[in-house]
Amino acid sequence: MGRARLRVMRLAEELAAIADLDAALAQIKLIGEAIDIPLVTFLDDLSSSSSELRIAGRTTRAPSRRFAEFRRVWETRQYRLSSVTYLACRTRFLPFTWRISDREPAAVRMDTVSKWSMKFVESYGVLGGLCIPIHAPRSRVGCLHFIDRKGIDLDRCLEANRSALMLAGPYLMNLCLSRENGHAAEPINYLTRRETDCIALAGRGLTDKQIAREVGFCPGTARFHIENATKKLNAQTRVQAVAKAAQLGLIGAIA
Repeated sequence: MGRARLRVMRLAEELAAIADLDAALAQIKLIGEAIDIPLVTFLDDLSSSSSELRIAGRTTRAPSRRFAEFRRVWETRQYRLSSVTYLACRTRFLPFTWRISDREPAAVRMDTVSKWSMKFVESYGVLGGLCIPIHAPRSRVGCLHFIDRKGIDLDRCLEANRSALMLAGPYLMNLCLSRENGHAAEPINYLTRRETDCIALAGRGLTDKQIAREVGFCPGTARFHIENATKKLNAQTRVQAVAKAAQLGLIGAIA
């Protein structure tokens, strides 16, 4: 392994010992500089409008007027929801590269709004990027994004530093989640086989009577198992119980 790759890996490994999110973002900035892509952004939740787009290494001072304007337009026009790179992060687990010149980066088909978002990004001198999808518990997805404005060989950069970048993303997300929660993640309560079966069938839209017919007992028993599962999942309704069970991977995807 070359000296440069070793330095990037060391910087990524050092994230494990950093307990402050701002300090971790400063460390990410060093990684960006080491791979010749110094502009790095981080978004901890692609689905939440309250999730702030952060620039690595700039947490101790106010953002520039240019970036503040970029962020204002980006959020006002809701480009986050149509960004092809963010959409790709939802279905990909491994880092990937994209270029403006590709027009349909990351193998995502672009609609009109997506093309507008790409043109908007291009107007700020962005040529492409290297994205690290971060898949967190409860179906949360974030993105660590190294943004290229020089025209470097992104594929070669990714090939050389893939392991380090895949390590950096989860460390950063873990710090973000720890700061939000302030304590260990809530444990998953055990569901019996019958409770799991009933919740899974409820997720398919079946009524208590239909669930009972599927599993071979009376509707009251089906309702009993669903109510138990709802309590164990700390849910208020059976709909919320189904959603939580799906997020936790207890019943698989909801059809």
